[in-house]
Amino acid sequence: MEEKEWLQMLAMLEELHRFSRALLPQGQKRPLTAAELDLLSILYLHPEVNTPLAMSRRTAMKKEAVSRCLRQLSEKGCICRTKNPRDERSCTLSLTEAGEEAMQASYGLILQPLYDLRRQMGEEFTRLFELIEQGNRHMAAHDPLHGNPSKEGANS
Repeated sequence: MEEKEWLQMLAMLEELHRFSRALLPQGQKRPLTAAELDLLSILYLHPEVNTPLAMSRRTAMKKEAVSRCLRQLSEKGCICRTKNPRDERSCTLSLTEAGEEAMQASYGLILQPLYDLRRQMGEEFTRLFELIEQGNRHMAAHDPLHGNPSKEGANS
């Protein structure tokens, strides 16, 4: 890979990280972290995605990070774990009333930057997220964990 292209890609990655960090309000006290809110949102919006492994796949978070986050959510009373009677090593997860309340209390704080961005960008906001979804689909199709390593990147 040419040095100029590498530097451009690095600058783009920096912009992506800066954008992601800007979406998370700093210095505000909230009942849930962004990762905890993400997992609760999945349980709320997709109740069929209710195992730690399924949540790891859905979020593209490492299983260890999901497990740590689920432990914290359990300690806060936000989720309920139910052992699988056929396999005691696995469990299903469900959102508790306290979890739903904590999620609703956090949404206003966490989503405000997106509402502001949508107001400022207008229709371009929708296009931005269409492109992000398209990028996510491409990345998932080339996920090395699923046997389809990307042909671009360090080897090109």
